[in-house]
Amino acid sequence: MAGPRQLYRRLDDWARGLSRLRYALLTGVIVTASVLAVGVLLDTTTTVQAVTMGVTMAALYYAFDMNAGDD
Repeated sequence: MAGPRQLYRRLDDWARGLSRLRYALLTGVIVTASVLAVGVLLDTTTTVQAVTMGVTMAALYYAFDMNAGDD
């Protein structure tokens, strides 16, 4: 069975292999889900904030190409 470091590296390599658009969309989805999860844990309505934060992060990651290598 693969250890946590090996799983992290495999996931990191997969994410770095994504195109600029797919990486930005993945980031937006993860951010949206995270904010919604925190809202559920705190028992508050965060739907609008979650979607807004997800769209904003996706746009920023796409605009600034955070996944670009320093090659």
